[in-house]
Amino acid sequence: MAITLYDMPASGHCHRVRLLLSILGLEYEKKPMSTRAGKTMPADYVALNPLGQVPTLVDGDLVITDSTAALVYLAKRYGDTRWLPDDPAGAAAVQRWLSTASGELYRGPAACRAALRFGRQLDIEAARGWAIRLFDWMEQHLADRTWLAADHATIADLAMYAYVRVADEGDLDIAPYPAIRRWLGEVEALDGFEPMPRKE
Repeated sequence: MAITLYDMPASGHCHRVRLLLSILGLEYEKKPMSTRAGKTMPADYVALNPLGQVPTLVDGDLVITDSTAALVYLAKRYGDTRWLPDDPAGAAAVQRWLSTASGELYRGPAACRAALRFGRQLDIEAARGWAIRLFDWMEQHLADRTWLAADHATIADLAMYAYVRVADEGDLDIAPYPAIRRWLGEVEALDGFEPMPRKE
C-alpha cells in the first residue's frame, strides 16, 4: 500500500507525522498544500478531509484526518510498542501527552506562533498564559526524567516537539527551561530525526 501525506511544511501538526514517518523509515508521497484556511482548501481535499485541516494521512484505502490519530496508526501499523506501549498504564501516559498536544500546546505555543507568524486573530495574552503554564509543568515533569511518557521516546515526545522547538516564533522564550531544552536535544538526537522548518 502507498502512503500519502497531505502536508504543509510550516505546520507543527504535519511535522509530527513527517517525523514519525522518517524515524520509522517509511517511504511516502508528500502532497504539499498551499492554503491554511479550511474554507479555501481545494474541493477534492475537502471531500477527503471535510474539516479542511492538515495533515491528512492516506494509507491504501484508509484516510486519517488528525495528526495524533496518524501517530497512533503509524506506531501500531508500522512501529512497535516502544512508540505506543500496549500496557494500560503506558498507553495512558502517552495519551495524556497526546491530549496535551491537542489542548494546552495548541492553545499556548501554537496559538502564539499562529498570531505572530501568520497573523491569526486571537487572544495573544491568553495564549501566552497557556504557554507559560505548559512550560512550567513540562519543566517540572522533565526535571528527573529524559522523556515525557516512558523511559524511552514515544509518540508523546514527537507530538509535543515541533511547537515547543519553534516557540520563539511566537515570542516565547524557553531559555529559562533547561529540562525542556535538554529534552528537545534528546528528540533531535533520535535516528531518522527530521527538523522542524524555521521561519526564513
